[in-house]
Amino acid sequence: MEKDEYGCNKHKTLEDLLIFYKEGASDYDRDVKDYRGYVGHETSAEVFVSILKQHNFPESSKILDVGAGTGLVGEELHKRKFTNIDGFDPSQALLNEAENKGIYSRLFVDVLGPNHQVKVADNTYDAAICVGVFTLNHVKAEGAMDEMARVVRPGGLICFTIREDVMFELEYGYEEKMQELCRNQVWKLVSSTKEQYHSKNDFKKCFLFIYEVL
Repeated sequence: MEKDEYGCNKHKTLEDLLIFYKEGASDYDRDVKDYRGYVGHETSAEVFVSILKQHNFPESSKILDVGAGTGLVGEELHKRKFTNIDGFDPSQALLNEAENKGIYSRLFVDVLGPNHQVKVADNTYDAAICVGVFTLNHVKAEGAMDEMARVVRPGGLICFTIREDVMFELEYGYEEKMQELCRNQVWKLVSSTKEQYHSKNDFKKCFLFIYEVL
């Protein structure tokens, strides 16, 4: 696997990662957009909204932003008139920045991972989006993809990115989990594309998947 020197991708434990985000929360947006040329939130929202409209989802659809961070994805959804958004993230410091933007109906702290159920009832949302979460030293597939499918209603859509350098790494389990959920008729694939993730730095592409919950 190619090495990534950016701070948020160096940390091996959630505790260390949360410390990193707490220390840099106020500068996060500037750092990722200016330092790395991050555009994943823009490209993902554009594709997601296009698919939502193709499937006749109204702008009032209830959307969950998984790993909302400082609200970069939420901002892009708002620009595209989808404004009924909740979000969660393990970092309260990042969520404080998102709260200041006034674009979420509800924000709460929670995590994705094995043997953990997010504090959301089954079938609560019409759709979910998860950008910049399935990446180096962040969230693996087990438990995470299952939970997104649980909280989105049947017929709802789930959109997520996977950075290209970890997409096929067995330890992350992304490919196998997506196939497992298809085999078990939890969801079916709607769209699979490769999109711009950074505009001027390393790891310029990500895989973007959209699934329909069954």
